Amino acid sequence: MKTKYLSLLLVIIIVSFAFLWSAHSMINTQKAKIDKIDKKIKNSQEQLNSAKVLTQELSEVSKIINNTLTEDASLSDAEANNFVKDIANLCDRFQIKVVGLFPKISYSSNKILEQQFTVEVECTYVQLGRLLSSIEGYDYILKVNTLDVNPMNTSKEEGKLNGETLYRISLELSIFKIVKEA
Repeated sequence: MKTKYLSLLLVIIIVSFAFLWSAHSMINTQKAKIDKIDKKIKNSQEQLNSAKVLTQELSEVSKIINNTLTEDASLSDAEANNFVKDIANLCDRFQIKVVGLFPKISYSSNKILEQQFTVEVECTYVQLGRLLSSIEGYDYILKVNTLDVNPMNTSKEEGKLNGETLYRISLELSIFKIVKEA
């Protein structure tokens, strides 16, 4: 009788061990499948995020291209005035004193139009940096032709703003437009 109970106990232990081992292997198999699917989802999410960034960057490039293309043989006065207003608004936003802001000579070839602007301001280096980074972010093809920085008279209080030295800056910019081909 004792051997019968022992053999029954041994069969129960073996069956329990087999059951636990098969359950463990099935769980590990399913976990591996889940990990593979999770990795695919992660890669797909990264690709989606990259695609979103590229789409946003391409839309910005598209905006610049659309602003750059023109059918006119010269830059219109309205476009020049809008650019002058944009620069004046930037200077107001950064509390930069505008001394002069006017369009200059306009050049045109068969395919490219160039309008130059002269901007004269009085500001600190920090204000100049903010102005230049904002100008850089415009939806135009721009070129800074010259940048002339001269310190203002520092013996007077007029030459300082909040303890920082003021500079008279002369900036020559060019906007380029491309004539669309028929």
